[in-house]
Amino acid sequence: MIPEFIFGIPAHPLLVHAVVVLLPLGAIGMIAMILIPPFRGKVQKYFVGGTLIVATGSAFLAKESGETLRKVDSVSEYHQEWGSRTFYASLALVVLSALWLWLDTKPKSIYSTITGILVVLVSLAAISATILAGHSGAKSVWLEDTDMAAPMAVIPPESTISLSEVALHATPDDCWSVVNGNVYELTQWINEHPGGSGPVESMCGVDASTPFNNQHNVQGEPEAALADFQIGTVG
Repeated sequence: MIPEFIFGIPAHPLLVHAVVVLLPLGAIGMIAMILIPPFRGKVQKYFVGGTLIVATGSAFLAKESGETLRKVDSVSEYHQEWGSRTFYASLALVVLSALWLWLDTKPKSIYSTITGILVVLVSLAAISATILAGHSGAKSVWLEDTDMAAPMAVIPPESTISLSEVALHATPDDCWSVVNGNVYELTQWINEHPGGSGPVESMCGVDASTPFNNQHNVQGEPEAALADFQIGTVG
């Protein structure tokens, strides 16, 4: 179990910052060593290898702390998915880098070349995953702060809401939708939807019962997710 706080500082953002700095640094270092032979000094190898090991450990701890944080606070599922992908990319990079560093001590061979190519590709994937994980986390926090600062949307006090009223809320910044006779306020769900924002944005301001049912059929999980956002019924 990862503690929620480290020396009074929230553990997750602290660990995420370590990953955001160290993983791209280590990945770029490996690319440099593979593409620029004079850069393959002993000190550089130890520095880059150590950086990747610490980054991978931080990525694992960040992933675990994110899961802990999600139990007590709202953490975007999209952010959590990219956090996991970042860890796995980092782990793959450490393994491949260790193999390439070992092969580099041997006479040059096709295995060293192939491993070097794989290291470069995985390095680029790790950098991309880090950027997407960091961006999704920052965006999630920014949207949460914006939602807290912004005035709440005016929701009719009665339990029934007309389709004409729903149609007035047809943008990603103010998204209401109708599904199977119920009205939902989906603005927050747009950025948390596991399938991306597009499907939810297409529901804004309209009765989306048919596309929703066609997509999810009788699956219980999507219905349960919607329940948290219901604000009334169509009347």
